[in-house]
Amino acid sequence: MTKKIISAIIALMLISISIISFATSSEGQLKNEMQNIQNSIKEANEQIDDIKTEVSSVMDEIQKLNSEISQKEDSIGNLNTELGTLNQEISVLSGQLDAEQKKYDNQYETLCKRLVAQYKAGSVSYLDVLLNSKSLSNFISNYYLIGKIAEYDTELLEKIKEQKTILEKSKGELEEKQSKLEEKQAALKVEETILSNKKANKNKYMSQLNDEQKELQKQIDEMEELYKQKEREWQDLARKNGNNSGGYVYTGGKLRWPCPGYSRISSRFGYRGSAATGGVGSSNHKGIDMAAPHGTAILAAESGAVISVSNNCTHDYAKTYKTRCSCGGGYGNYIMISHGNGLVTLYAHCSSISVKVGQTVKIGDQIGAVGTTGYSTGNHLHFGVLLNGNYVDPAPYLGM
Repeated sequence: MTKKIISAIIALMLISISIISFATSSEGQLKNEMQNIQNSIKEANEQIDDIKTEVSSVMDEIQKLNSEISQKEDSIGNLNTELGTLNQEISVLSGQLDAEQKKYDNQYETLCKRLVAQYKAGSVSYLDVLLNSKSLSNFISNYYLIGKIAEYDTELLEKIKEQKTILEKSKGELEEKQSKLEEKQAALKVEETILSNKKANKNKYMSQLNDEQKELQKQIDEMEELYKQKEREWQDLARKNGNNSGGYVYTGGKLRWPCPGYSRISSRFGYRGSAATGGVGSSNHKGIDMAAPHGTAILAAESGAVISVSNNCTHDYAKTYKTRCSCGGGYGNYIMISHGNGLVTLYAHCSSISVKVGQTVKIGDQIGAVGTTGYSTGNHLHFGVLLNGNYVDPAPYLGM
């Protein structure tokens, strides 16, 4: 892309040099200079179209990355919520385990104390229990109680131990789940970082494309200003050669319809909205467009001498904004004929031309054929009239 910008700048410099030497340039040189400007504008516009297409593609990619980043952030957020819940559950279980451990330790300490006391006192005999009992029933009750206390202590310790085992298992399962979620969270953060880096690179590239587009647009503005200057020089050419009519002198009267058999006008002289041309062409129309099939004969509207011909455009097809053609200043292949008294007629978008500069023609002679070269959306003849170098409405001259 940078090479194209450099080439456009070089072309612009060459064009500027050619303007300085215009005072001594011929009509052919002027035509070539204008064509060079149009070619440079066309190339820059094509580059801008390429950039716009690339920008659109990059924007789509950034939008996709934003969506993916948003999904990763949502997933990370959900994991954070899940981890928060797990941490709370683990905290609760840890508290329960601590409480069970204290219960176990207390119960174990109580059992130990009892066993030590029994050890010091020796074995408990029937006689000891009997002597300390007030009755037989009291003896049976006391003896039964001594055995049950030891049994109870042992069972209680087992139950506490079982409860601890259950809690530890639950805590272990939660901690394992926590570990897996943290691994998944870490992986998602890595993916999010990768996507964010990609997005940053895309935004950087987008910025570069925008800078290139601005630079190209600046060049286009400069070249269009140069072209306007050339167009003024072109009008000066028509003004200077308005009387070089090969001996013919226009004294008034109706001009001949240059597209016999086809009277439909698709666009008139003056302002027109872009809707009228599909977004193609000038909004200030400098002639009238006569719709006619490709190859229809174009006739000289009046006798005179050919003062300008442009016959280099090969883009003979309907254009769109993206496929527009700037050949011949947008007129494609065209002819200019001087009829004397400052009157010059213009015939544009020709598919072919059968006359050359300096040739004299008579009214009704075929000078070319209808086409759609240049900045044109379909087959038609653009017919223009210049009086003393100024574009005027052709309608009155054609008796419309």
